[in-house]
Amino acid sequence: MVFPSLLAKESIVGVDIGSSNIKIVHAEPTKQGIHVSHVSICPTPPNSVREGIVTGVKEVASAIQFAMRSAGIKTSSAITAIAGPGVIVRNVKVPKMTEAALRKCVYFEASKYISASVEDSVVEFEILGDAEEDDQMNIILVAAPRAMVDSKVAVLEEAGLDPLAVDIEAFAALRALIEHNPDGGITEKTIGILDLGASHTEINLVSCGTLALTRNIPIAGSSLTNALKNVHNCPDEEAERIKHSLDLGIIIESPDAVNDDPSLRAVQPLIDELLREIRRSINYYQSQLPDGAPEMTVDSLVFTGGMARMKGLSDYTRIRLNVPVSVGNPTLCRLIDSSVSPSGLTVEDIPLLTVAFGVTMKEISQAAAQRAA
Repeated sequence: MVFPSLLAKESIVGVDIGSSNIKIVHAEPTKQGIHVSHVSICPTPPNSVREGIVTGVKEVASAIQFAMRSAGIKTSSAITAIAGPGVIVRNVKVPKMTEAALRKCVYFEASKYISASVEDSVVEFEILGDAEEDDQMNIILVAAPRAMVDSKVAVLEEAGLDPLAVDIEAFAALRALIEHNPDGGITEKTIGILDLGASHTEINLVSCGTLALTRNIPIAGSSLTNALKNVHNCPDEEAERIKHSLDLGIIIESPDAVNDDPSLRAVQPLIDELLREIRRSINYYQSQLPDGAPEMTVDSLVFTGGMARMKGLSDYTRIRLNVPVSVGNPTLCRLIDSSVSPSGLTVEDIPLLTVAFGVTMKEISQAAAQRAA
């Protein structure tokens, strides 16, 4: 089989285009395993990404080109990912049928779950296997606004890259944090992956290695920034600086301290509301399971994304939700060393690279599977 062998020699660049930052990971397969050769993080041009859609294609493409040149990345093959309120990921049951037959009716099935017109959406699916009912099977159904998908493809092409695929951020995070986690027992647990971005927070509950629930929450880093702007009547840059200087550990040690700090007083209600929404998502997931099911217990939460760097947030969450919390990607921390890290990249920045790393794994893992077949 020629195609897999060619693909195995080709390096891949994963490009995660967020509303605040563009994150790039350059990886390639080797005999010793995955090799991360370069990483890069650069600011997203202002007002160029809205609700997951790239509105400033030329500006974002230029930023990607600059970031790749600065990091010494020369590959032309790229994968990106999408997320946001318009992206639907559902585990559903459908009558048993062939993949070809399902493809003919999948848009009808998707219309039950999306509010937008299916004609304006890209719909895909993956057959998971037979359901408990004899005449049913389980599938993962994915639907996304066509404008979102097309904008991501357009920006990669404008940057001179060859788009190999457009992934779903939830799947990329699962791949990076679960499938490539050095803890082999993690695939037997129920894990909550929290991507704490700038425009929204995405919670993905993964049970025994399979995505069980995904949900977007409109409370994230920009929510805190805007609250601080209003309190201090300051520009974005100053509000960001204040946000990164805050330490929620102060509230843990002395709950009354929030009364003396206007910045903490501004952000705590938003963080508490975010944690309530996370708890509601966990409760909903648990309500769909039979009583006593072993996968009902959420064993831990993993934070990724820019807001994951907020001091004390993981401990504050652990105490409020009574669930262990970790930050970042142990696999990526192991793969990235100072020789491939751009100047100024710290361990605290690694959570930002989770999705970009996960999308590179999409093609590299497929190539490895094809070689083994």
